[in-house]
Amino acid sequence: MTYYWLRQLHVATVIFTIGFFVLRFYWMLRRPQLTGKTEVRILSVVNDTLLLAAGLSMAIMSHQYPFTTPWLTAKLVALLIYIVLGTMALRRGRTRRSRTVFGVLAILSVGYIVAVALTRSSTPWISVIY
Repeated sequence: MTYYWLRQLHVATVIFTIGFFVLRFYWMLRRPQLTGKTEVRILSVVNDTLLLAAGLSMAIMSHQYPFTTPWLTAKLVALLIYIVLGTMALRRGRTRRSRTVFGVLAILSVGYIVAVALTRSSTPWISVIY
């Protein structure tokens, strides 16, 4: 599999992940019984596994690794933050208000991840300003 196709898979799974998170966040706010369905969790795990596998494969093929490439390190740290915030938003938040705050923060962190990926800079807002 060439780098191009891995990148296409990665981008497609990123788009699906973002859209599916927003959908599950909406369900959590309006129809919480839908978020816990087995099919929903399986689909999320399968997609996230493909996303991670494609990302790791691209890093290996391009010889760019976290902790040696600053923008990739920033993306990885932001991914871990997104995972924690997303978990708090969908499952672990104690109140509806806290889940809403965590959900919005998770969406903002995904925006940062996408901006870092597009600019290949750990400070993507500087790339936009200049």
